[in-house]
Amino acid sequence: MFTTRARPLAVLLSFVTLLSVVAPVLAVDPVPDVEAPPQAPTIHAEMLAEHEGDSLGFVPGGEPAAFTQPDNGGGIMSLDSGGTGGIAALPNGLNREVYGYLPYWALTSAQLANLDYELLSSIAYFSVGAASDGTLVKSSPGWSGWNSSAMTEVISKAHQHGVRVVLTVTMMAWNYNFTAMSTLLNSATNRDRLATEIASAVKARNADGVNLDFEPMPNSLEAQYTTFVRKVKSELLRLGAGSYLTVATTGGAASWDEGYDLAGLTASGAADALMVMAYDFNWSGSARAGGVAPIDSPYVLDSRRAMRDYLAKVRGSKLIWGVPYYGRGWTTETSLLNAKTCKSSSICPTGKAASEPFGRSWAPRYVDALEAIGSHGRRWDATGQVPWYTYYSSTYGTHVQGYYDDSTSLKAKYGMVRANDLRGVGIWHLTMDGSRRELWDTLATQFGPLPFTDIIDSKFVTDIIWLAESGITSGCSDTKFCPTGAVTRAQMATFLDRALNLPPATRDYFTDDDGNKHEGAINRVAQAGITVGCGGTNYCPQGTVMRDQMASFLSRALGLPATTRDYFTDDDGNRHEAAINRVAEADITHGCADGRYCPKGVVLREQMAAFLRRADLGS
Repeated sequence: MFTTRARPLAVLLSFVTLLSVVAPVLAVDPVPDVEAPPQAPTIHAEMLAEHEGDSLGFVPGGEPAAFTQPDNGGGIMSLDSGGTGGIAALPNGLNREVYGYLPYWALTSAQLANLDYELLSSIAYFSVGAASDGTLVKSSPGWSGWNSSAMTEVISKAHQHGVRVVLTVTMMAWNYNFTAMSTLLNSATNRDRLATEIASAVKARNADGVNLDFEPMPNSLEAQYTTFVRKVKSELLRLGAGSYLTVATTGGAASWDEGYDLAGLTASGAADALMVMAYDFNWSGSARAGGVAPIDSPYVLDSRRAMRDYLAKVRGSKLIWGVPYYGRGWTTETSLLNAKTCKSSSICPTGKAASEPFGRSWAPRYVDALEAIGSHGRRWDATGQVPWYTYYSSTYGTHVQGYYDDSTSLKAKYGMVRANDLRGVGIWHLTMDGSRRELWDTLATQFGPLPFTDIIDSKFVTDIIWLAESGITSGCSDTKFCPTGAVTRAQMATFLDRALNLPPATRDYFTDDDGNKHEGAINRVAQAGITVGCGGTNYCPQGTVMRDQMASFLSRALGLPATTRDYFTDDDGNRHEAAINRVAEADITHGCADGRYCPKGVVLREQMAAFLRRADLGS
């Protein structure tokens, strides 16, 4: 079924097999092993099974708007040396593919309202099943959703933004009964019939292509599956349907021989790209708790090794690297990082903690994980580069651990995608972040058009983008912002002048700014009562703005009211102390450390962007 480099099966877990493992870590425990590839349903299959009985009452929809090729300068910034496999144009100035799965159970008006089409290049509708006789399963909620009015709206809106929409076709065999898959793929007649049905379904909805998600793939059907993929591509072209074709592959498919001919699937005439499901490295049956997509791990295959193995077999421009908008929780023996799960433990209590059997596991959405850390605190796994939480559960009578991905951990993965010139990222799945914006903002800063070339590594990158979009800055040159440069008093005047849109000044207030390019702004902030200069008739335009001075500038600019609270201990007696407390009361500053403001610290340009954004200036 699978040919692996791991040792034989050790535990039978329900219908899922947990493989034995190989490499040492924590000294407090017996020497652990590195887990072999999980032979358990992927999150795609797990959620599909969870929702297969949903009755969603879809209303049939009309014909969606046709796709318009984007012409706004997007495209992959750098490709592998072969220069092939790239995307000619991406929408909205994106510099990498941003490919998001949208399952039929997310087709509600509330969830769809959270989609940001300007930060997507492709939407993969998930999914319609394939039958063994080569027909699409049309008596399913997936088929109803694909043809619904809700999906008509998604396709039309996506096309208005230059975003592709593809149909995901699935066939799952995680019970290891491959009869249906064998009947389909071993028959040329059935393969051809399904390819034609798929192409027809795509064309009928003015869609743009297909994502094939057949899992797991036995070695015995590897060649037949590749043949089928090529047939789907040729049928899409023959019928004049959208022909963007991707194939979903498991995260470990390049590390172990899991039945996918990666080279064949991405050869000329086959798929345009692989959608690598680079999650589920830790899964429901894992021996230890951990991130589903850790950067590094001593226990399981991790993102770094999986990407390395893929790149040894497939060009980076053919790889869409999947990232999770979900996490994984387990009942565990202890509260220690990467604790043994009750699935693998001999000492966890029986009863509720051991149900399902051998312990509990679940896959929280991003918003669910945030709710958990609100109650239990956020911790950081420095090796896996993922956040996590733990608590003792009286319900289960043991410890619980949950690991998930957030902006910080996703940024690390996105950095690997850029550094290795991959085609882009794929999200499982859209809408699991609810109405929150931070994951969209991370996509924007990592793959969207940036106003400056030197800000991508700044922790204040979203604030700098806001500053530029608000017209408050044009940078320190045509292409740079100089984020770690110190803010001068002259620049401070211009920042505030543009943010407040001050009226022209009627007099010249200072003598030492004559000929300075910021002189007009300096006079305007003086006229507005925001500054009185640095002494006499001087403004000291080239002087560096300190944090205490910045507080006075902003307090006067905003007309902040006095406060009776003293926020910091290190500004006592400072002549700007009252202003510092006012900007703290307004939530513009949180200080430089617990109880400290660092009043004599230099204000950097990137920090100024954050201060101005928090002050809501320029909006």
